[in-house]
Amino acid sequence: MDLKTFFTKGWPTRLAFLWGKYFPPRAGRHVAAVIARGIVTLKPSLYWVTRDNLRHVLGPEASEKDLKRAVYRLFVNAVRGYYELFHNVGRGETRLERFRPPVHIPPETVAMIQQALDTGRGVLILGCHMSNFDLAGIALSQCLPVPAQALSLAHPPPGFELFNQLRLKAGNGVITPITPASLRDAIQRLRAGGIVMTGVDRPVAEGCEPVEFFGATAHLPVGYIRIPLMVDCWVIVLSFIYENHKKPGDGVYRVIANPPMEMVRTGSRAQDIQVNLRRVLTQVEDFIRRAPDQWMMFVPVWKDNGES
Repeated sequence: MDLKTFFTKGWPTRLAFLWGKYFPPRAGRHVAAVIARGIVTLKPSLYWVTRDNLRHVLGPEASEKDLKRAVYRLFVNAVRGYYELFHNVGRGETRLERFRPPVHIPPETVAMIQQALDTGRGVLILGCHMSNFDLAGIALSQCLPVPAQALSLAHPPPGFELFNQLRLKAGNGVITPITPASLRDAIQRLRAGGIVMTGVDRPVAEGCEPVEFFGATAHLPVGYIRIPLMVDCWVIVLSFIYENHKKPGDGVYRVIANPPMEMVRTGSRAQDIQVNLRRVLTQVEDFIRRAPDQWMMFVPVWKDNGES
């Protein structure tokens, strides 16, 4: 059994939750570094998938040393992020103003979303799996003008259920795994002028198609782009980033968002999908390039990925 399969089971995730809940911050960060070192030393299949994903992002000009360093930093960021999610929400610190490290949401981002809603049209927020997207996403949901519907992974394995429970406990809105019924609810919510959120950079079992991503053919979900073309809502692409300061644990999570955009209409439905997908994925690429070692993608995005 590889590490990726191991953590889709329920009990390892709950064990990690207890670690995050009860360990003090300094010890929690130390354990995160030890776990990351163990992963890059033992090199389970998860390591090779992550390494190959980062190779596409960093490009052929990155040296082997740079790639290995980025992979290690990514696992440190990932495990630390899980610890901070579990430590905050597990201890009942569910409000944005009490999160440690803090999550900063620029007031202009909230104002931008409000202005889009004021037009009477809904807002589809598209994110990518950057940094501590769980903790920062919870914080963002608390700042939104209206409760949002978050479309999550369809058929989540037991290990993912705990994350959805934490998101529901601390967030403001509803979380619905992607099903035909939840998609109908999302469309109805957007037509009524509400907010729907979903991620766009994680391959799933169904609904993926070949797309250009970092200059190569990747297989990513594309169905989300049909929603704004159907309901004529606004689209906002955003991400999260961790800024580490001089002292350990003295960092801050930040929400970074681009202005709302409308869908381009070419007169051809197929062309509309391709043009607007590229507009969204170009923004996602820009976010990931800002901090490649914070892109929390542990499944193959490109077909040539796999265990080495």
